[in-house]
Amino acid sequence: MRAIVAGGGIGGLMAALALSRRGAVVEVFEQAPAITEVGAGLQISPNGYHVFEALGLGASLAEIGTRAEAVELRDFRGRLVLRLDLGRLGPAMPYHFVHRADLIGLLAQEATRAGATVTTAARVARSEDTGAEVRVHLGDGTVRSGDVLVGADGLKSVVRAELNGPEAPFFTGQVAWRATVPAPKAMRPVATVWMGPGRH
Repeated sequence: MRAIVAGGGIGGLMAALALSRRGAVVEVFEQAPAITEVGAGLQISPNGYHVFEALGLGASLAEIGTRAEAVELRDFRGRLVLRLDLGRLGPAMPYHFVHRADLIGLLAQEATRAGATVTTAARVARSEDTGAEVRVHLGDGTVRSGDVLVGADGLKSVVRAELNGPEAPFFTGQVAWRATVPAPKAMRPVATVWMGPGRH
């Protein structure tokens, strides 16, 4: 099977790795000039960890991440509402914190090691299904063919628009803030969820 993956983010690289491990010939096309990631940290809960483990990356995830001790829910005044001690879940149910850039780096390395080809500065402009194969037209005019196309090309996905019709993102009224701040090395690995009236 020949698989083309539009997008070299977490979803695209995970798909490329999984397909390569199953014997597919995989090409990933990422529009950015390099496989990098901006952003902050991620929390990978036990169900997510088990996906990494199934792909043989459980130990690698543990190396780049930190195993969480607990999840705490606090109200907007800082009072503890609930504490979930993750240690009670046992060793088979790990919960990790990982920096997004480290995760992208690991996935790119492992997808390539599994045989996937990752091409950067390659924007998927459009695709077509001929019935016998799928053709992907890149921004530079290059055309690639495959048996399957995975659309992981982000918020303004060309692949999704071709499947479902054009759809502009719209504001839901919800806002999420994230930031990175200096923290002491000895800081406890606890995920904290802050809650307010009707929000968290």
